[in-house]
Amino acid sequence: MFRCLLILSSLAIICKALEVGDACKLSNGKYGVCKFADNCPSALKLIHNRQMPILCGFEGMMSIVCCKNPPGKKSRDYCLNMYPQRPGVVGGVKSLAKEFPHMAALGVINGDEVKWLCGGSLINERFIITAAHCLISRDFGILTHVRLGDLNLKLDTDNAQPQDYGIKRMIKYPEYNRRQSYHDLALLELDRKVNFTDYVKPACLNVEKNPINDEVLTATGWGRTQFGGDNSDHLQKIKIFETKNSDCTFKYKYDPKLTLGIVDDWQICASAPGIDTCQGDSGGPLQKRFSYHHTIYGVTSFGKACGLANFPGVYTRISYYIDWIEEIVWPNSNLAGPA
Repeated sequence: MFRCLLILSSLAIICKALEVGDACKLSNGKYGVCKFADNCPSALKLIHNRQMPILCGFEGMMSIVCCKNPPGKKSRDYCLNMYPQRPGVVGGVKSLAKEFPHMAALGVINGDEVKWLCGGSLINERFIITAAHCLISRDFGILTHVRLGDLNLKLDTDNAQPQDYGIKRMIKYPEYNRRQSYHDLALLELDRKVNFTDYVKPACLNVEKNPINDEVLTATGWGRTQFGGDNSDHLQKIKIFETKNSDCTFKYKYDPKLTLGIVDDWQICASAPGIDTCQGDSGGPLQKRFSYHHTIYGVTSFGKACGLANFPGVYTRISYYIDWIEEIVWPNSNLAGPA
């Protein structure tokens, strides 16, 4: 250990005296956290490659370095700060008031009304996560409008407290290509901060790459309630299960937009007999309910004709994209949390 610290002292760039746990700035301009060198894999990797980590300071003979935040840290921190009491659609059912406070309806202002086209999820006070293919509609143009806290999009007599927002910025995942069905993910920055209420609260993001296995998941949206039918005015919810991606690849083997098949790292397949997400549900969450919040595992991407037997829906897997999400949503914070 002493030898390692001597090497570190000779290589490190000294910025200013900081203590363990303080926020610090890495050489690439991003923010990290000060840690003892032997507790920082990213700094030790730099030393091994004869590169120079940023030195926060010393505590006795121990060097304190600016350490890269591990993937998912900001998402976890934000969730724990929002929900400190946290314990460790075709065939759909109507959702209840306040049941999905992160749910967003996305649309285009069309004359005197809004044409609702997709769903999304609030993940902090400024950002919505949705599907990249939702950003532009061939028939109606670019998304302009976000509604939070609503239940029935046509009625004002339901138990809801809707909030309407404009869109300041749309950011699609860099590798998304409309000609294929991969990396179908985007972030929307709202034109102002959201007012959190019992009807409007952010969801947490799943940062673990482990299989979901046999857990029950819920998909939500205002999409069509049957093949060829009209969109639902009332938010719908369905219970579904993850499908093996090998089986899913077989089902979609003739799809020209899936040249690589279903890619397990990027996508989740989920279904239940006679139940499916449908047109208009795109961009909405695939989620699991915990005691005080929902955690989003996927974003609704595509499927075959709604409710078609033995054809699961396909969702963009959130955990693969955590680094990209955090760089945009929480760019300058060490401990992410509510405003």
